Amino acid sequence: MVANVKAPMREARSPINAASPEKQRYHKKPGNMPRLITSALLALLISSPAHAYKEDKNWPCIQAKVEKLSAGQMWPNLTTKADDQSWRDDKTITALVEQLLPRRTTLEETEKIIKEFAEKHKGPNLNIALEKTYLGLLTEINTIRAEIISGIGRFSNRQKVLVKRITESRHKITDYEKKDIAGTLTKEEDSQLVKLEQALEWDQRIHEEREQSLEFVCEAPVLLEQRLFTLARQLQKYTNS
Repeated sequence: MVANVKAPMREARSPINAASPEKQRYHKKPGNMPRLITSALLALLISSPAHAYKEDKNWPCIQAKVEKLSAGQMWPNLTTKADDQSWRDDKTITALVEQLLPRRTTLEETEKIIKEFAEKHKGPNLNIALEKTYLGLLTEINTIRAEIISGIGRFSNRQKVLVKRITESRHKITDYEKKDIAGTLTKEEDSQLVKLEQALEWDQRIHEEREQSLEFVCEAPVLLEQRLFTLARQLQKYTNS
């Protein structure tokens, strides 16, 4: 860990007071996570084979990195093949998926939409229609989650580059301030020191702001999974099985 730099002779202008970025964690502490996930979903996340994953050192979130949700984990008795994409050819089902997918559509509203759909399409084909709707939602949510997870990975890499630059700047500033104390600092080096201090302060601000935003971004894949879980349960309420 790189220690904070404190320069007795230049303390008034030195911006180096923030904690070392190596010490900061790239995720939210468990106690700060919103209690949005039901106990049933938590049990499902722990027990489902689909959530087995290899540790990814580049993954900055405390939440497990689950790259893809499987069809069976939220609809165990699915009769339609998990890779069935025929829902795309049914305008009625694609329209239903488009209604249920956006997060701006509340779960109370999705409940009503699904109920109306089930009442309107009662008959022997209802089960298949509901299953295909679920598969459509699964496909779309997996696509959205994949984009978010990929973005989080790129974000993590940028943060690591920034941390490295901050660390290097601190080392250089330490060297210059030792020279300043010894009285051997040249005018050119003094000018470089000023620029380094200003750049370091800016980099630290960027790092902290990114860390704050990451806390919310890391929750997005889990919230999407939670939404799919709830939608699957709402759809299953109107099946005959």
